Amino acid sequence: MGTEPGLVWRALSVAGLLCLVGAYLANQRGRCAATSLRYLLANAAGAGVLAAYSAVIGEWVFVALEGFWCVASLWALRGARPPR
Repeated sequence: MGTEPGLVWRALSVAGLLCLVGAYLANQRGRCAATSLRYLLANAAGAGVLAAYSAVIGEWVFVALEGFWCVASLWALRGARPPR
């Protein structure tokens, strides 16, 4: 098990979680497409922060999971279109 994170890391992890969940809920409610710039940026940012947080606390499985999710979102950004 990893170390106890500080308050800043805890706040960042909550922000990352809110980015991921917010993007998911917006997509499910039809407010943004899964291929939209907003959705992909929220996923990349949220997953990136959670990957870093997972590294801080030593949860390497989640570093891999969130790191993959971040890279997949960044890869998908290549074809994303800005909102009109």
